[in-house]
Amino acid sequence: MLGEQLKKYREKSHLSQTEVADNLALTRQAISRWENNRAYPDIDNLIRLSKLYSVTLDDLLAENETLKKKLNINTKNIIEATKRQTFLNRKMYNAQDESMELLILAIVSAIIPMLGIFIPIYVMFRNNKFNSLFRWIYIVAIIVLMVSLISTGAWTYDMFFTHYHTETTLVN
Repeated sequence: MLGEQLKKYREKSHLSQTEVADNLALTRQAISRWENNRAYPDIDNLIRLSKLYSVTLDDLLAENETLKKKLNINTKNIIEATKRQTFLNRKMYNAQDESMELLILAIVSAIIPMLGIFIPIYVMFRNNKFNSLFRWIYIVAIIVLMVSLISTGAWTYDMFFTHYHTETTLVN
């Protein structure tokens, strides 16, 4: 615990609780409470203690070696569990990476203006963050959608609002 560390470094520095208290402008009872784990020093006092004992804050706050080893083992276990969780999430959402298929579908749908309106919307709904190119898929789908909307609008205007249609007349 922190109290044991404080006591150990105080004794290594050949200081009494009273001497430490005088250096920090505190009472001896405050130092005693810290060393008995009944209270904890604030960060300012920890910095002053580390300077007084000539140790780093890391050393002052460090616990015993067995606790460090347990923490390292737990950290490794957490990292492994996180990797497994990421893999399981990918497997749950999508068994395979569909990036290329979705990109090709979006690009090919630009050829036919009417399909280019609906297929990019489908592609955007089908896309997920586990696809390796998921941002590019959104960008391409939006561009194809905009181009298809413009093309379909131009085609509709030409078909229904211009008078280039020929009329047939009978000649006698």
